[in-house]
Amino acid sequence: MSGAIRIWAVAFIATLAVTPIVAADLATPDEPLPPPPPSFYVHAGALGVFFQINAQPEGGGSFPTTNIAIRPVYSLALEAGYFVTPNVAIALSTAVPPIVHLKATGFPGAVASGSNLLGSVRGGPAMLLLQYHFTQFGPIQPYAGIGVGYVLDFGNISDGILTNISVDQNFALILLAGADWMLTPNWGVFVDGKKAFLSTDAQGFAVPGNVPVRSHLTLDPWLASAGITFKY
Repeated sequence: MSGAIRIWAVAFIATLAVTPIVAADLATPDEPLPPPPPSFYVHAGALGVFFQINAQPEGGGSFPTTNIAIRPVYSLALEAGYFVTPNVAIALSTAVPPIVHLKATGFPGAVASGSNLLGSVRGGPAMLLLQYHFTQFGPIQPYAGIGVGYVLDFGNISDGILTNISVDQNFALILLAGADWMLTPNWGVFVDGKKAFLSTDAQGFAVPGNVPVRSHLTLDPWLASAGITFKY
């Protein structure tokens, strides 16, 4: 009997030793932790600016134009943002300053002068933005926001009907919406649209006679951009 008892005791001890190992093998593996939300993002891409312009003459001489036109301009845009929370970001946005050509529409002296070009300046905006990013749609991450811009004038590029033409620097209200499409956790593409509410003044001197000319411009441009996004 003592031999049988010893055999049963050894078998029982072996069973107790093996059971935790088998249980551990059958346990469900832990779910991998989701990646942490990004702290920064960068947008870089192509930019188009489309003006909705209206001009009103102001004091300082007279100039027989019915309005001023500006063709769309294109440039390279760069935007960098910091996520204050997983959904709220503060961003700075700017672009390579494009050359803007101002033309007089309905100008009766265009034939005599050979052109309706008033002049060309180089300028562009710098914008401070507050955004809300929606992250519940997987790789498609739309956002919307508001901000303030300051339009910088980097000087006269060329003269036309006017000499020494310049555009005053001024602030603008910015509304924006866009979306990131994340192809990997860090890299993706974006589309972005901004509406700027901007009024300013432009001035120059009409030739001959160096007659001073000044107009109040309502520009209110649309800014459309698309390119690459990086989040980290």
